[in-house]
Amino acid sequence: MPRITAQYGDQGIRYAHIELGHSAQNVYLQAEALGLGTVAIGAFDDGKIRDIFDLAIDEDPLYLMPIGYFY
Repeated sequence: MPRITAQYGDQGIRYAHIELGHSAQNVYLQAEALGLGTVAIGAFDDGKIRDIFDLAIDEDPLYLMPIGYFY
């Protein structure tokens, strides 16, 4: 967020979320094309995700999308 808000101010946060939505849509489309499934998850523990993925303190998890086969 610091990079985008440096250029666009607080409006940059909205732009980042819009881009995240576009990226997620592409993940849904590609998963379907490969015969896989995915789902958006927004309810998660930020701290645990930071630890699992070893994210820097200034990196915020916004969206999780597990990908796999339906059974």
